[in-house]
Amino acid sequence: MERQREKIIALMHLARLLPNHPALMMLIGFLAGRLDRVRFVAGLEDADPAGVRVLITTPHARIWTGRWFRAWIGQTEVPDPGTLISALVERDTDIYLALDVGPRPPWLDAVIAPVKPEEARDPQDRLEELRQRVDRALDIYNECRRQLDQDDGERERELRFFLELARREVEELSRELQRVKQELPGDS
Repeated sequence: MERQREKIIALMHLARLLPNHPALMMLIGFLAGRLDRVRFVAGLEDADPAGVRVLITTPHARIWTGRWFRAWIGQTEVPDPGTLISALVERDTDIYLALDVGPRPPWLDAVIAPVKPEEARDPQDRLEELRQRVDRALDIYNECRRQLDQDDGERERELRFFLELARREVEELSRELQRVKQELPGDS
């Protein structure tokens, strides 16, 4: 419970440091609702490259911040916080959050997760998880195709983004499936 409280405090501090931009505030609220899945990391190099990674830069970090928000789902960059939220609503996945706030304050140190070596997982369990993720990505792909065929053009950009995201995810997961299959004892 204390860990959740520290995460909420960190998100409140972050909200104070960010410009009052509605999409960023929506993202802070979304993350607050997913505290159990938010993993604060020192940098994106500490995050799972196949997972959801978010980098937020505050005006306190540098004179010219460039972009306030950058995010990736797997290898696909997400253009804005609203699209990220839409993509994650139906997913139950970890969200790795890196904050560039300048000198690291104590409230951020309190929530940054230590980097743990990856645990050895049973290849059969991993294989089943990957198959379920492929099925889910294919469902998203097919639903986007169906909606694109029926769409009047109003959501075309968003649907094409999700279609491409699902396609890339299926490709990445298929490669991972092949790698895990090779690790199975007795299977070559």
